[in-house]
This record gives sequence, C-alpha cells and structure tokens, in this order.
Amino acid sequence: MREQTASKRLVAVLASAVAAALIGAVPVRADPTGPTAFYFSATCTGLGDVVLTNAGPSQTAALQVLGSTAVVLLPVNQGIIAKALANGTSCTFTGFGPSPDDLTPFIPPRPPDPVVITGT
Repeated sequence: MREQTASKRLVAVLASAVAAALIGAVPVRADPTGPTAFYFSATCTGLGDVVLTNAGPSQTAALQVLGSTAVVLLPVNQGIIAKALANGTSCTFTGFGPSPDDLTPFIPPRPPDPVVITGT
C-alpha cells in the first residue's frame, strides 16, 4: 500500500513538473526591435529609403522593414537571386549599426544586392 501511495505521489509530482514546463514553453516571437536587434539603412526598389532590422545577433536571410510588415529576403540562394532578378528588385545597403539613430555608413559604398521584397 505504501508503494502505491509513493508511486502515485511521484506520478503527481512528475505530472506537475511537466505541466509547469509546458506552460513556460509557449512559443515566443522574436522582437525585431529588441535589445539584440541590429539595423541597416538601405534604399530599396519600390520602398525607397528604409531601415531594416535583424531580430538578433544571428545571420539571417530575412530583414524586416522597420515600422512595416514588409520583409527583404537577401540573396542567399539561387532561387532568391533568380526571383529578385526576374522582379527587378534590389536594395543598396548604405549603413549599419546598433540602433536606427546610430548607423555608420558603409565605406566604400556597397553595390546593389538583388533581393525579394514581400509583405508590401
């Protein structure tokens, strides 16, 4: 009888621990303007002068246009390059930095990159 009670108690404790872990495991979206964000200034086809943001200190193929739902897909594979060339869309990256108000210009200037622009 004692073994059954101890076993039930152990199952209850484990179930509580799993439930607590699952509650804390709710997916969270990255904040593109959070404390680890990085920013780029660019002039893009159809958008004009924009500030692009990367949600964290990682290399990514997608940069969000600050203040918009538009996303710029960088030329990381032949599919994106082919679509960008077919669409005639590009961005000329003009600067970078830790905040939209603290951007350092690229010297020398970068040539335009073919990009795919979505969500406009």
